[in-house]
Amino acid sequence: MKADYVKEIIKNYDKMPYDCILIDGTWGIGKTCAINDALKENSNVCYVSLFGMKDVQQIFHETFYQLGLKDKKGMRKIAFKILDIVSVFSKKVGVAKTIIESIIQEKELFLELTKTFQNNHVIVIDDLERMNKNISVEELFGVIDEIKRCNHVKVILIANTLEISDKDTFNKYSEKVIDRVYEITEHTDSINWTKLHIDCGFINEFLKIHNVRNIRTLQKAQNLYDDVRLQLKNGYSNEFYEEIRLACYGIVVESTDGIYYRENKESTNDHVSNVTFSMTNRLEVRIKSHYLSGVRISGNMVDIIQKYYENKAELNTNEVDAEYQLFLHAGDKANYYKSDEEMKLFLPKLADNIRKENNIAKLIKYADEYLIWSEHLEVDTEQTLKEYEHKLHDMIYAEVVDGKLDYLSYGLDIHMQSETNRNIIKRLIQEIKDELVKLYVQYLSENTHSDLAYQYSYNLRQLINNSYYKDAIAGNIEKLYNKKSFPIDDVTETQYHTAYNIMKVMYIENKERFLQYYDEIKNTCDHMAIHRIDVLLKEITGEAG
Repeated sequence: MKADYVKEIIKNYDKMPYDCILIDGTWGIGKTCAINDALKENSNVCYVSLFGMKDVQQIFHETFYQLGLKDKKGMRKIAFKILDIVSVFSKKVGVAKTIIESIIQEKELFLELTKTFQNNHVIVIDDLERMNKNISVEELFGVIDEIKRCNHVKVILIANTLEISDKDTFNKYSEKVIDRVYEITEHTDSINWTKLHIDCGFINEFLKIHNVRNIRTLQKAQNLYDDVRLQLKNGYSNEFYEEIRLACYGIVVESTDGIYYRENKESTNDHVSNVTFSMTNRLEVRIKSHYLSGVRISGNMVDIIQKYYENKAELNTNEVDAEYQLFLHAGDKANYYKSDEEMKLFLPKLADNIRKENNIAKLIKYADEYLIWSEHLEVDTEQTLKEYEHKLHDMIYAEVVDGKLDYLSYGLDIHMQSETNRNIIKRLIQEIKDELVKLYVQYLSENTHSDLAYQYSYNLRQLINNSYYKDAIAGNIEKLYNKKSFPIDDVTETQYHTAYNIMKVMYIENKERFLQYYDEIKNTCDHMAIHRIDVLLKEITGEAG
């Protein structure tokens, strides 16, 4: 039944012949929410969760204090009665609260309190399936049975019985204590989606297709979208945001509830059939085929969001930007099928993209496409190529100077069809290697005392051991042959470590040249400087050996 019907049952509970009912349903179906809504205007309600309770007797503690605080007259009657009993044994009566806590258990207090009730009180006991393993089911139902027999007390139990571990014992005792079971199979039609920060139009359409029963799962899906949306640029089309939201919902719902997961009940010895079943049953396939059929965002965009959700990767706004461009052109006529005239109209757009693009990977892809089709049409590309080379050079150089040396060590892991483009990038990378080494050497020949000097010396030391940089370094460090490269004058700890890096580069690049220079400068150094250099040299030669 729907949660709406359960609301009506709860509202009329006072008039019903039952003293204890169970509201059953899967997690997130809206059981607790429906009950709270039905009882929100009833002041005589006590809510108890078994989750975290170590002793079932704590139920009496919760019920006594929750209901007792609401029924102050009843509390006073109980207190006076207890004080009368105590006064027989003691002439000195202390604070009432202390006496109550010391001489009487909360169970008796609760039972005494219920005798003062003039109208029905409802005790809601939730999370039966989450109760502590040390609490026995028999003991739990014993307490519930005591409570429901009290004056003007009705009990509502809430559980997901599918998750109860000792189901046999539960069924055995529940038959004696529970008067009626109501099962919620569908959440309410009147959910306040706005209160949950979920768009009504979107979720209504989503639920028409996908039978999601767990409201908490839908909230998690919305939270993922809100998270992703916060990191996306503004200015994309509404359709793009809508499909991103659909992807977020598909990823969370299927990852959490797996509503399209299938058990392979017909497994055979046919290896091909089993593999096919396994492939189509994979999470990422289920998400794309059941939730995202017909969307314009790419499968890669979905993978980006899924990896972010699974904490396997950060959300890269540049990647999303590139995916948005693919989204915009999804469904366009492929360039391969265009006529010469159509391509001549398209090429200026690619050239404009090259001029405007500020992402290295996207810039190279635009240039690659531009070069491929320009060469087919025999179009003059000289001016655009100059602009492209100059821009790409500056962009890569800025990244490399900022410490992202992988651009030069491993190249750019981007598929390129144009041989011209590959040659351009190969040449630019070699040029930037040379420029980077010159930058390091020039700076270190003038300054070895700053943090930047240490970073440059460290980078240079790393490069000397990298086969990709040997040509760029060989014969290009002559400016380092000066006293600043050694721990001689005005030595600090930073300068000492910087000198070690420089000396190692010089030693590896040309061992004989370095040792000859060291012999030359010995006569200009004091004893401490010579000692420091000898210590570093011993360390360097030991490592090299």
